[in-house]
Amino acid sequence: MTSHKKETTGLIVALAMMSLGGWLLHYRVHPIVPDAAGIRVAENFVPFAVGLVSVLLTPALLWFRRTLIVGYVLNGVTAVLGAVLMTYYSVTIVRHPVTLAGLIAGTILADVLIAFAKLFVGQRVLLAYHPSGMGRMFTAGWWARHVVYISGMFVLGHFLWR
Repeated sequence: MTSHKKETTGLIVALAMMSLGGWLLHYRVHPIVPDAAGIRVAENFVPFAVGLVSVLLTPALLWFRRTLIVGYVLNGVTAVLGAVLMTYYSVTIVRHPVTLAGLIAGTILADVLIAFAKLFVGQRVLLAYHPSGMGRMFTAGWWARHVVYISGMFVLGHFLWR
C-alpha cells in the first residue's frame, strides 16, 4: 500500500461513514414510502439517490488517484448543495416563536453540519495527494464562495418566484 493510500484510507472511511450517517438521518425525514398518488416517492427519490451516490460512489472515486478530482468535486458539490438546500427549506418552514432550542432540535442543523464536515475531510484527502494544493481552486475559500453563490441564487429565486 502506498503512503497516499495509508494516509487516505482512514479519511475515506470516515467520509463514507459521515455520508452514511447523514443519509440515514435524511432518510428518516424523507423516506421512500409511496402514498396513494405516488407523490412521496417522486419527491424523495432525489435526496435518496444523491445520498446513495455520496455513500458509495464518492468514496470509491476518492480511492484512486485517477478519479480523485472527480470524487473530490462530487463530494464538494453534494455537500454544498445539500447544505444550502436543507438550510433553505428549513428556514422557509421555521415555526414561530423562534427559540434557540427550536433551532437546534427542530431544524436539520445536524445534517448541515455533517455536510460541511464532509468538505473538510475531502480537503484532507485531496491534500494527501497534492500537498501543495491545486492553486486557487478547491480551497476553503473556493468552496465558501460557492456556498454564497448558491445560497444567493436560492434567496433571489425565493423572493422573485414565490
